[in-house]
Amino acid sequence: MFPSLNSSISLADKILFYESISNLLEWGITLLASFKWLLSRTHPGALHDTLENTIFFIESGDSLNIAMRKFPDFYTQKEIAIVESGEQTGMLKDAFMAIASELRMQEDLRRKVIGALTYPLVIMFFLVLALTVVMMYVVPQIMPIIAEMTTEISLSTRSLIWVSNFLRHNIVFIIIVLIALVLIFRGYTVTDIGKRWLDRVKLYTPITGTIYKNYIVVQVMSTFHLLSSSGVSIVKALRLTGASAGNSTIADMYSYIADEVSKWKKISEAMFEVDKEGYVFSSDIIQMIESAEKTSTVHQISKKIAEQYRREVDASLAVMVKLIEPIALLMAWVFVMWFAIAIFSSIMQVVGVAGN
Repeated sequence: MFPSLNSSISLADKILFYESISNLLEWGITLLASFKWLLSRTHPGALHDTLENTIFFIESGDSLNIAMRKFPDFYTQKEIAIVESGEQTGMLKDAFMAIASELRMQEDLRRKVIGALTYPLVIMFFLVLALTVVMMYVVPQIMPIIAEMTTEISLSTRSLIWVSNFLRHNIVFIIIVLIALVLIFRGYTVTDIGKRWLDRVKLYTPITGTIYKNYIVVQVMSTFHLLSSSGVSIVKALRLTGASAGNSTIADMYSYIADEVSKWKKISEAMFEVDKEGYVFSSDIIQMIESAEKTSTVHQISKKIAEQYRREVDASLAVMVKLIEPIALLMAWVFVMWFAIAIFSSIMQVVGVAGN
């Protein structure tokens, strides 16, 4: 009766869903009528099934947040908590729009990251492609001719021939090994131990780790601002923030912070204790949170921290692109020089032999 959801529901679909419901509620349309109106304009698929099933449970007597809990593949814990708070305060329209705005900012940030990485990855792809084509097809055609016309082959030429022969005779084996390594890596990272290891690697890897850390800070601070300003209790907001971070290391940190805050400890003190090195929660973050706790404006400061670190993500991406681009070009230059020296040294030997 209730089709299972799949990954075909995009973030753009969710943004449109929440914005549409918020606008319909603002126009005075009831919640149930808003869902039905949106259902009538949704094509068959995962989103259509989700809306249909949510309507079924609402008509059966469930409140919206209870109905949403039955579809965790679409509604996240963070979204459910905000909707529940909106139902309790009578600000459901604002709750939907807040979720939509947060998701849109996440989508914009994700596009910036993808856009910044696209150019360096394209350069690396074509470099590997060129290397493969030259080694597999060009070198085997040239080397026999040179070998017949000269008795002594230079070191650079011998290395070029060796790499070409190795690739030609072992390409199937290399592909199988690469596929096996990818499968082993994926299998390991889906385990709890593997996921925790990968989450730490993503955080603490030089250059990319800094960008990812700043990205995580934007996420958690935006989430905490959204939850706390929606009326969710501080402890619950902290737990949901960690759970929705998408990183087990950050989730453990926020779980500890929530436990300490539930014991009447300040958020800033708990942040310092859980991250004494100040890698995730830097000194400026802790100082801003500490100042905000004195004036009960933590949710507002969290938004400012998110905006500050969003700018840092943009700056870090620009720096990374500037680093990767010359490295990729340097690798291309080294390969071209290696190939040129190997070929021209052999040609010069052939010319010398012919002259003699």
